[in-house]
Amino acid sequence: MSLPPSELIPNPTDNPDVIEAMNLSITRIDEDVIEVPSMAAMGLNTWFKLIFFAIILGSASAYDPGWFTEDGKPGAAYEAIHYMFFWEEYLQSNFDRAEDKDNLGYTTIGTPYDEYMAGMLKRHGRGIVAGVFFIGLIVVPWFLLNIAVANPYRIDRKRRIMYTWIKGSFVCIQFPTNTEDPLQLVEAHIPKRNSAKEPYNMDGPLNIWLPIPSKQKNGGLSLGANCAIARSVVRGQAYYLRDFINDFLTNPDPKWLDQLGPKHKPKYVNYLDYIQYHFARLQFLPQFPFKKRKTEKAIEAFMKNPRTKLYPDYLPYA
Repeated sequence: MSLPPSELIPNPTDNPDVIEAMNLSITRIDEDVIEVPSMAAMGLNTWFKLIFFAIILGSASAYDPGWFTEDGKPGAAYEAIHYMFFWEEYLQSNFDRAEDKDNLGYTTIGTPYDEYMAGMLKRHGRGIVAGVFFIGLIVVPWFLLNIAVANPYRIDRKRRIMYTWIKGSFVCIQFPTNTEDPLQLVEAHIPKRNSAKEPYNMDGPLNIWLPIPSKQKNGGLSLGANCAIARSVVRGQAYYLRDFINDFLTNPDPKWLDQLGPKHKPKYVNYLDYIQYHFARLQFLPQFPFKKRKTEKAIEAFMKNPRTKLYPDYLPYA
């Protein structure tokens, strides 16, 4: 690991301002377990939410039931969905308007009722395609709002493991006890920039490898809270995360752990970044990434034969 940049605050686990800011990146689950989000996932979730609002705002007029227009005419989506369910009433009302009052059952041009209705149905159909399309335009955006692309990562200091669920598979590794840098096992790496003027990526995630048994290879993953779409909510977050997690795993009484709590705005995070951070986390339906019984069962199975090494065939960080 390269030397940290000089602008980092020294001894971050003892600094109340850094602890306050890192509270956005670390969630305390219980006395021995903390949770860190996937920075890449938060970025993707932000994109999904942007698409949600773009669809909702862009098609808002189509869902007007007629309350907000001067002529009281409903929007295209509202009318299409209503037609799909009540197409017979629409066709009947059309026939009623065209019916010859002096010759009931026939139109003014002499078309009988059955022939008229069959022709109208052939021309206009039952509206199923349009109705389903607009129903999808309602359902899909709400799915985008509430979807969670990837699970966060949990670190259990009592069992000295780091784990998550990836596409239904339990992924876990156990840290060694005889080191002051347990994260070295997962190749915890702060990415560099290509610029000679700024070689350190102060806005990047803390990248790690975790062994994925279902694929028989290691997966490159990113830790940290996202701000906007491509940068961390706290500048230097990756460096601080490394210190905090190592301290959590090696120190029997990390002082900062008790200071984790509600995600209020820290002193050194600007309001726009804080708003964007919560925007990435916005959702109305609850997520259950770690079902307690299922996860505990997976951990128990893992602890019978814990994995303490990465797969040998992978590309290490430069």
